[in-house]
Amino acid sequence: MIKNILVLLGIIALTQGCASSRHSISKPEELAFGESVSSIKDKITNKCTRIIEKDIIPITAPLAKESQKQIDCFGFEYAGMPRKVELVFQDDQLDIVWILFPVEEREKLISNFTSIYGEPSMTIEFGTIYLQANAAIRNQPSEVLFASDRQVKAMLKSLSKTQ
Repeated sequence: MIKNILVLLGIIALTQGCASSRHSISKPEELAFGESVSSIKDKITNKCTRIIEKDIIPITAPLAKESQKQIDCFGFEYAGMPRKVELVFQDDQLDIVWILFPVEEREKLISNFTSIYGEPSMTIEFGTIYLQANAAIRNQPSEVLFASDRQVKAMLKSLSKTQ
C-alpha cells in the first residue's frame, strides 16, 4: 500500500515538473551556454515547429572572431506559450538566447522575473536588467534575454563605455 502511494506521488511530482517547465520563465535547460550549434540543434529539433539556421555576415557579436550563427526556432514553449526563440552562437558556442513575446506580456514577465530573481539590477532604455540571473527583459523589440557569463562581461564593458 505504501509502495503504491509512493509511486503515485512520484508520478504526480514528475507530471507537475513537466507542466511547470513549460510555464517556467527560467532559461530553458536544453539551451546550455557554451554548447555547439549541432548539440543545441539535436536538443531542440523536436521542440520547434520550424528551425532556420543562418550565418551572420558580417560578424556583429562582440566575442565572435571566426563565425557567428543564429538558429531561429519557432513554436518553442516558454512561459506557457509557443514562441520564436533566437539562439546566437559565437565561434560555435551558444552565448545569447532571445525569446520574443507580445508587448502586452511585458509587465507580467517583469513581475515574474522580480519574484524569482529579486529586484532588477537596473532599468535602462534597453530594458529591465537582472544581472543576478544574466537575464533581461528588452523593451523594443519585446524579448527576454538570457546571456552567458562571457557575453554579460562583454555587454557590461560596452555599457560602461557608453555612460
